[in-house]
Amino acid sequence: MSSIACTAHAAGYVQSTSTVRTKATQKISRWYANWRTRRQLARLPDFMLKDIGVSRIDAEQEARKPFWKK
Repeated sequence: MSSIACTAHAAGYVQSTSTVRTKATQKISRWYANWRTRRQLARLPDFMLKDIGVSRIDAEQEARKPFWKK
């Protein structure tokens, strides 16, 4: 490895492939959780939404969000 590559790696500009793979896996897991929980929220009956303090309109707005948005 060249001295430039060593310096870049030490400064945190270069990530190992395992780090990149871990971050990608975490992101995909988060996207799946977003999709799954939003779908579940949309299916809740009104009385359950009321129990958790969420209106039907708020639940529908959240359910319409794309899975990649927080």
